[in-house]
Amino acid sequence: MTQSTPTFIHIGIHKTGSSTLQQKFRTHPSMYYVERADVRNAFIGHLLDFNEAPFQAETERATEQGKALVMSHERLTGYPASGGFDREIIAARLAKAFPDAKILVLFREQSRWIKSFYQQYVADGGGLTLKEFLTNPQPQIYKLPAFELDYLNYHKLVSLYHNNFGAENVLALPYELMVQDFDSFTTRLNAFFGFDLQLENEVTNRSRPLMPLLFMRFVNGTIGNTQLSPGGFVPLGYLKLATKLLGKIPGARSMDKRISTRFDRLIEEKIEGYYDESNGDLEALIGMDLKPFGYFPDTIEAQMQKDSSPMLGETSII
Repeated sequence: MTQSTPTFIHIGIHKTGSSTLQQKFRTHPSMYYVERADVRNAFIGHLLDFNEAPFQAETERATEQGKALVMSHERLTGYPASGGFDREIIAARLAKAFPDAKILVLFREQSRWIKSFYQQYVADGGGLTLKEFLTNPQPQIYKLPAFELDYLNYHKLVSLYHNNFGAENVLALPYELMVQDFDSFTTRLNAFFGFDLQLENEVTNRSRPLMPLLFMRFVNGTIGNTQLSPGGFVPLGYLKLATKLLGKIPGARSMDKRISTRFDRLIEEKIEGYYDESNGDLEALIGMDLKPFGYFPDTIEAQMQKDSSPMLGETSII
């Protein structure tokens, strides 16, 4: 498909401030924003039926209006709880439909990402404990896709898009840059897009209270019937609203510190040193030092942060 207008595709990953960026893309006067549902329907699922020229009408309107065509959906990197099994399929589809597009990738230090996404996984209907989530129960069979630590080997994701679109057309940035040095983040982003997005530092989402979340995890795994936990007998559907309502109960955060520390311990035990080589390759691919952002746990900065968080007693509900 020959493009007559600049095309930008933000592919995520999950838990890296996607909602903030999508709101800016949607309202920017120089961008013709394709809604998330349309992006999902065009590129995700329907493994045997793919339209190789989607959004022709949208592209024509963007050209007529002198705007860039912009798409954004974190699901384009594959859903984490299923190990991103369709990641390469989606990348190939994007390249087939928009071969000249520029790609934006945001990633996040793996231990913090796991802790954040696990909470979303439960809100999405998941019923596994954190320990179970991090350990494929039948790795030798793989009858169903599940979360894999390899999903967070970011150098593979960046390399995949370098191969499909060219390294010069891919911008990959750490989410921590957005949080810690917002001005630098926006400068890099605007240089890539060629627009002034006029971003404000709105990365202020507070994490969910953990005790109600774990209660919902128990419900998901026993009586609930969801896409992620289909074994129960009560169809629960999408549970984000329920976790928010439970989070407003007085004392909902009373166990946050204890549970959070247990999460940290489980994650550290599981991934210790696992991502060091991948993160080193990632540094080389994107030309950025990731040590100040905690991507190498043995650095002095990371050790100081770790030592400031005392370990508390374990709890069996996690």
